[in-house]
Amino acid sequence: MGFDLNNYETVAERLVRWWVAYPNGQILTSVHFYDSDVVLFRAEGYNNDGKLIATGYAEEIRGSSPVNKTSHVENGETSAIGRMIQNSPVASNGERPSREEMEKVSRGPQTRQTTVSERPSASGGQSEHVPRGAFATPKQLGYIKKLARDKGMDDLALLEMIQLQLNDDSAVLELLKSHEASAIIERLK
Repeated sequence: MGFDLNNYETVAERLVRWWVAYPNGQILTSVHFYDSDVVLFRAEGYNNDGKLIATGYAEEIRGSSPVNKTSHVENGETSAIGRMIQNSPVASNGERPSREEMEKVSRGPQTRQTTVSERPSASGGQSEHVPRGAFATPKQLGYIKKLARDKGMDDLALLEMIQLQLNDDSAVLELLKSHEASAIIERLK
C-alpha cells in the first residue's frame, strides 16, 4: 500500500463538520442505478436556506469486499454522502477520497464479472446481451472540466454540449461512461 490511511478522514468526521456548518441543512440520497449487484448513489447537500450546494456520487459492487457481501447498498450511500461533503464549501483541505474509499483501494483490485443487461434485438427475436461500460475515471472527468474551462465554457454550457454530443437530455458529466468521456474529450480538443 503506497499511502497512509491516517491521512484520510472518515465520512463520520465529514458529517460532524457538515452538521456544525449547516444545523438546519439537509442531506438527501437517491439511487441512480441498481441491478442487485451494482448500485450507484447520488447525495445532495442543502445549506440552511434550502439551497443545493453540493452533490456526490458513489458506486458499490455486491461481494467486492467483506462488508459488500451484505451491505453494498448502505456502503454506497455512505460513500456518496462523503463525496458530497468533500465537494461542498465545508470540504477539508486534505485528501478528496474518504478513508472508507481508500480502504477499498488498499484491498487491491477486485475481480468482477462483466455485468450485462438484456434488451430485445433489433430484429424482434431473442434478447441480446449488452455489456454496460465502466464509468469515466476521475482523470477523464477532470480533463473534460479543464478543456471546457480553457474554452471559456461554464458548467451549463458544458452540460448542454455533453447532452447534444450524446443525444441524451439526461446525460450528466458525473455519470458518463468511459467511452462517452473519451468522445467528449475529443470534441473539446
